[in-house]
Order: sequence, then structure tokens, then C-alpha cells
Amino acid sequence: MSKEISCGIVNELLPNYIDQLTSAETNDIIENHLKTCSNCAKERDEMRARLKQAEMETISGNQHLQKYLSKTKMMYLLKGALLSFGIIAIIVTFIVDFAINKKLSWSLIVDMGIGYAYAIGLIAVMSKKQQIIKAFAVASILILPMLYGIEVVINTNYMLAPVFWFSSYAFPITVIWLAILWIAILIKKIMKLNMWNVLGVVLILTIFGSAFTNSIAQQLPLSQIYTVGYEWIDSIAYGFGAVILFIIGYIQKNKQKSE
Repeated sequence: MSKEISCGIVNELLPNYIDQLTSAETNDIIENHLKTCSNCAKERDEMRARLKQAEMETISGNQHLQKYLSKTKMMYLLKGALLSFGIIAIIVTFIVDFAINKKLSWSLIVDMGIGYAYAIGLIAVMSKKQQIIKAFAVASILILPMLYGIEVVINTNYMLAPVFWFSSYAFPITVIWLAILWIAILIKKIMKLNMWNVLGVVLILTIFGSAFTNSIAQQLPLSQIYTVGYEWIDSIAYGFGAVILFIIGYIQKNKQKSE
């Protein structure tokens, strides 16, 4: 091969040269040319840089893929473990209850609790976004049926004279506190409040929730809850706590702005 070589030929040979696919004689000719040709030397350096960048991106992509596959595998294992533990716990309680009582009684309450916790955990594990909100939504939907189921089991198996506490106490009280929590969540979402202000809102709503809860539990009108009992002390305490939280939230907000 001639000792002189054109830039065009060098540029065509550069990929093979960089990948070390050319012969020793060809390498000598290319390297001699690169010593005297700055343009070809620059092209070599840029080509090496591009190949290095492509190699780094490939390595990074493989690492991300490996992490994703590992995470997916762990999620499947976690879901399988949760399902297995839940099923085993339900079966064991059924067997023990039936062996002792010759029927299913208290195990139904235990298994309703297991199913309730499992449903919440499953949604939290399976959801990719807003896990807490979705899990709380499931908890809110299932809490009332579970409480009603507990009432049915207790009245059927343990009460000579059934007590129907679900409709008179559990249902309205649960609805009140669920409404308070969801109102606080919506206010946070809409108004973009910080955590201190959200807690302050919760305490303000708790004033009403506590009053209605005591009114329902004691079967007294709201006016008597404040005049006969000590609900006014609770309301003042909640209000004072809310003011403190709002002040902290205001200070925190201004501090973040200044930073």
C-alpha cells in the first residue's frame, strides 16, 4: 500500500481503525497521516467521543433496564407474599374457629379485617401514582361494609338481644370523619397548602366533627353538648391549635419564598 493516503480514504477507514479491525501496516499509514493532518485527527477524536457517548448511553440504558426488571420482580414477589399470607391467615382462622365453635363466628370478623387491610395494601402496591390517595379511597369505601358485617356477626353469634349500633352510631360517625378527611385532602389539592396549613384545616374541621360525634354518641342535641358537657373546651383547644399551625404554616411559606 502506498505510504501516502488521502483524507477521504482515511475517513472511510477511521471506524475500522478505532475498532481495531485494520492491519498493523494500515494502522501505521493512518497514524502517519493523522500526525500531519489536523482535520483527520479532529475527525478521529470526534468519532471516538461519539462512540464513547453511545457506549455510555448503552451502559446506562442497560442499568436502568436491570433496575426496572429487579424492581418488577420484587413487586411480583411482594404481591405473591401478601396474597399467600392473607389466604393462609384466613384459612387458619376458619379452621380454628370451626374446630372450637363448630361454626364460623369470630373468624369472620378477623377475616374481614384481614381482607380490609389486604385490599388497602394491594392498591398501594399496585398503584404507580398517588398511592396514598388511592389506598385511602379504598379504605373509605370498604370501612362501612366491614362495620356492618361486624354488627351482623356479633348480633348473630353473641347477642341474645341484637343491638343495631351500625345505623345509629357507626354509619353517621364514620361518614362525618371521612367527610372531614376528604375535605382536607381536596383543600390541599386545590389550594396547594403546605402540611402545617392542612393540619390547621383538619383541626378546624375537627371542631365540628367532635361536636357532631359527641351529639350522636350521647344522643343529645348540639346545643346541650356545649351547655351540659365540656365540648366547648375541646373546641377552644382545637381552635387554638389551628391558629398555631396556621402561623407556623405562614412562617414556613415565607421562609421558602425567601430562599
